[in-house]
Amino acid sequence: MRAGRKTLFGVLRYIIIWSVALSLLVSSVLFAVVFFHTVRVQREDNVTLLARTAAYTVEAAMVFGDRQTATEILNGILAKEKICRITIYSGADSSDDVFAQASRPCGGVSAGGWRNKVASFLACGAVRAEINHDGKRLGVVEILNDNAVFMGFLSRGAGVLVFCLVLAVLLARMPARWMERRFSTELASLAGMAHAARLEGDFTRRLPAFEIAEFNGLGQDFNALFSEIQARNAELALRQSHLETVNRTLSSQAMCDPLTGLANRACFSEQLEIAIGKARTDGTRVGVLYIDNDHFKDINDNFGHAAGDSLLVNVGKRLSGAVRESDLVARLGGDEFVILLAPVNGEDDLWHVSNKVLAAMSRKLRLAEREGVDIELGVSVGMSVFPDHANEAVSLLRAADQAMYRAKRLGRGRACLYDPSVDAVLEDE
Repeated sequence: MRAGRKTLFGVLRYIIIWSVALSLLVSSVLFAVVFFHTVRVQREDNVTLLARTAAYTVEAAMVFGDRQTATEILNGILAKEKICRITIYSGADSSDDVFAQASRPCGGVSAGGWRNKVASFLACGAVRAEINHDGKRLGVVEILNDNAVFMGFLSRGAGVLVFCLVLAVLLARMPARWMERRFSTELASLAGMAHAARLEGDFTRRLPAFEIAEFNGLGQDFNALFSEIQARNAELALRQSHLETVNRTLSSQAMCDPLTGLANRACFSEQLEIAIGKARTDGTRVGVLYIDNDHFKDINDNFGHAAGDSLLVNVGKRLSGAVRESDLVARLGGDEFVILLAPVNGEDDLWHVSNKVLAAMSRKLRLAEREGVDIELGVSVGMSVFPDHANEAVSLLRAADQAMYRAKRLGRGRACLYDPSVDAVLEDE
C-alpha cells in the first residue's frame, strides 16, 4: 500500500464512529434541550406554587401587621426549600415597602460569576404571588430561586451526557471492528485470488459463497471469469500442443525420406555441415560413405517398382544395422545412400564400416511380391575423409561420389577410398 493511502477498513471505521458520534451528539443536544426546558418549567411551576403557598400562609400576619410572625414563617419556608431569598412587599399599589424577608447565600455562586449567568439564563428568575384578603390586595410574595442548585443539576446532567457520548463512541468501535473483521475475511479472499492470478497465473482457485450479497456476487463473477480463462487456457494449451505435434511431424517429414524412414538429403547436408564445423574446432576427422545399388534398374524392370521399393527399404535397414547409433544413414534419392561417420580416427575406420556394409549386402533378399524369388543385393561404396580429401561438405560428398564410381568401374560390389590422383582424372574423362 502506498504511503498516505487510506485503507477501506480505516475509512469504514472512521465513518461508523463519526456517524455514531454525530447522531448521538445531535440526539443528545435535542434531548438535553427538551429535558432542561422541561425541568426549568417544572422548577418554575414548583416555585410559583411555593410562592402561592407562602402568600396564603402569611396572609393572617399581613392582616394584623405582625412582621415577626411573617419573618418566622419565611425562615421556615427558607429552611425547607432550596431558594435564595423570599420577600414580602406590602401595599396595594407598590411593592417597595418590605414587610418581611428571609435570605441566605445562593450556594456560594457570585452574582457576576459565569456559572450564575448561565444558570440565570437557563433557570427561572424571581417568581411573585399576590397576597389578597377579602378581594383586597395586601402585598406580594417574591421568591428568588437558588441558581447554584440548578447549575449543579445542569453540570451533573452535562457530565452524564458527555460520559454517555464518550462511552457510546467507544462502544461504537466494537461493531466497527467486528465489521472490519467480517469484511477483511471476504476481501482477503478476493485479493488473494486476484494476487495469485496476477503474479502466479493461477486461475484454478475458486471463492466460496460469502454472507455479504455484494461480495458474494463479486466472488461468483470472479469464479465465472476464472473458469472461462481456465477453459481458454486449456484450449490454447491443446492448440499449442497440436501445433507442436504438427510442427514436429512436418519437421520430421522435411528431414525424413518417406519410403525408407531414413534421413533425406537436406537432413544429411545439415548434419554434415555441423559435423565438419565441430571437427574443425576439435581437430578430429569426419568420414563419408557414398553407396549406390548395383543393377537396381534391372530389378525395377524385371520385378516392378514395388520390388524396387522393397529392396530400397531393406537396404536402408541393413545399412543402419552396420553402423553406430551416433552415425547417420541417409537416402539421397533413387538408389543412392550415404553414411556420415563422426568422428573417425582415420581411413581404417572407414574401411571397417565399408566391409560391414558389403557383408550385410551379401545376403539375398526374398521378394514378397514374387514367391520363391530371391535377388542379390549388390552395392558399390565410395569413401572420403575430412580434412584429408576435402575441406567443405559439398567437396567431401563429391569426393566420396567419385570414389563410388571408381568402385563400379572396377567391377561393382566393392569399396574404394577417394584418391585425388585417380578420381580427378576419371572426373575429367
